[in-house]
Amino acid sequence: MKSTLSLEEIIDIESFQKIQDDIAQATDIAVIMIDYKGKPITNHSNCTKFCSMVRKIEEYSILCEKCDSRGGLESVRIKQAYIYKCHKGLVDFAVPIIVKDQYLGAVMAGQILVEDDESVELEEIVRIKKEFKSIDEKTRKDLEQEYEKLPTLSFKKIKSVAQMMFHISNYIVEEAILKISLNEANCKLREGKKVDIDENLNESVNLKTNEEDVESPIIKAIEYIDDNIDKNITLDKISFVCNLSQCYFSKLFKKETGVNFISYLNIKKISKAKQLLINTEDPINNIAINLGFEDCGYFIRIFKKQEGITPKKYRDLYKKDSSI
Repeated sequence: MKSTLSLEEIIDIESFQKIQDDIAQATDIAVIMIDYKGKPITNHSNCTKFCSMVRKIEEYSILCEKCDSRGGLESVRIKQAYIYKCHKGLVDFAVPIIVKDQYLGAVMAGQILVEDDESVELEEIVRIKKEFKSIDEKTRKDLEQEYEKLPTLSFKKIKSVAQMMFHISNYIVEEAILKISLNEANCKLREGKKVDIDENLNESVNLKTNEEDVESPIIKAIEYIDDNIDKNITLDKISFVCNLSQCYFSKLFKKETGVNFISYLNIKKISKAKQLLINTEDPINNIAINLGFEDCGYFIRIFKKQEGITPKKYRDLYKKDSSI
């Protein structure tokens, strides 16, 4: 896998463009995604006529680029949405996209005015002391007219939209981490580090790698299951342990092991149950409870589905065989 990632590699640009367009339409806020160099990755959604005119003026265009660059870098520094004022006094914000400590780009949004401007203190990210003389009177008037048409939102609403965009950024990061993990798993498979489950013997998944490999989050999940086999392990709990969303954890677990999380968990629990049925006189109801099954009937159904017989029948058959 390449050491340097790009936004084009980890997201579907066309799909994100549609999401971006809908958000811009719903909020009256202009939105665009840029890479770490400041190059646009998506088309500008809902760009105001005022800003379009400003960016066509060379002197102002340079200042716009400086604002975008500085805004993106500040968002990286604080690792959250950074809200600021551009050189024309409009409110913008930048949301960083960072994967494995690598800054890939940012979602830039704004081109709006604040209703309660006097009560809100925002950094003027790029300041200019005077207007440029190269702008003719007609252009100046046109800009003033378009300025009056700019959308106005409360600062509370702006913060809410910025937070929403931050969540979207986190989604992109999770998607990237998933793809990176899957690529790493594929590399291991190509190197002969097979991922396998022997369902007949109910053995655990072999995901151990040498010390030079980066530990997969699924290794952590399997170790957690082994250490907590007597507990009620839910998808929510195990994905939290691995610091992944439930959806991404499920996909990654299936990809690396060949079976889904619930199937693997049941394989391990039934394997332990067989040991307890053979080596103890504990009632079947107690065994179910001790293995984290809240419903003994469910435990019996899972056992029969996996072994072809009930726990009682399994115990009876073992005792019969051992007495011969």
